[in-house]
Amino acid sequence: MSSTFALPLLCSIAVHVAVLHTVDAGSEGRRFRCGVPGVAREAGRIVGGSNANHGAWPWQVSLRWAPSGIGHFCGGALLNKRWVLTAAHCVDDGFKPYVTMGDSSLTGDDGTERTIITRRVFIHPSYGFGYDAALLQLKKRVRFSQYIRPVCLPGSSSTAPPPGTVCSITGWGTTSEGASSLPDHLQEADVPIVSDSDCSGAYAPWFDLTSEICAGYMAGGIDSCQGDSGGPLVCESAAGTYFLHGLTSWGYGCARPDKPGVYARVTAFVDWIRTTIRDNR
Repeated sequence: MSSTFALPLLCSIAVHVAVLHTVDAGSEGRRFRCGVPGVAREAGRIVGGSNANHGAWPWQVSLRWAPSGIGHFCGGALLNKRWVLTAAHCVDDGFKPYVTMGDSSLTGDDGTERTIITRRVFIHPSYGFGYDAALLQLKKRVRFSQYIRPVCLPGSSSTAPPPGTVCSITGWGTTSEGASSLPDHLQEADVPIVSDSDCSGAYAPWFDLTSEICAGYMAGGIDSCQGDSGGPLVCESAAGTYFLHGLTSWGYGCARPDKPGVYARVTAFVDWIRTTIRDNR
């Protein structure tokens, strides 16, 4: 992760009002709150992409081509035992990916991974211009652990965090624009929310104010990049709980000045998320 898809033209990158809830961890009877990591991240704010502590972002998932867990191509966020949210452009070709959870190293064995194939894909009905979101229903339920936990969704009446709010992005995307290989270790970075006016100015007429939000530094240097698509943009509440506010979607290049990353705005379609999950149990 340096930063959003490295192409010269527009393209896709392949306070919170909500009720905190607990989710059953399985037969052991333990319960976990959403948005609470099992492992602390490094102290202090980072100034660029860096290796994340294993388990610091337990809702981060990797979408892969093969059942062996190889072939990472996009990220996603775990919502509950059977549902993952990712970018629609990652799965709009009809492929049902393998979803790996509890991972930090793409090539090494962390001993905490679980890979489950997708059963069904639900793409947001307004996907095309904006609304870059898709829900993946897993074939089996995953058991939560210290390294596999869900993120919190904002409430249906919530708004996106105000400009300047520092949030976090994670993924296994390339660490520089045009790089040919992915980092082995999960990367993390902190980026501020960018105002809608600045984002519109950077991307007019392609930025969709209703369903998209920007985050990053107008000076460049820190951003999501190719391979981070679908991964989470999370913002921490005063209580230390993380809420999902964005999905890595697109941008001009990676970490370029005046070209912040564009993310699918979760508050714009959170009702669709909840309705889809409710109607497809």
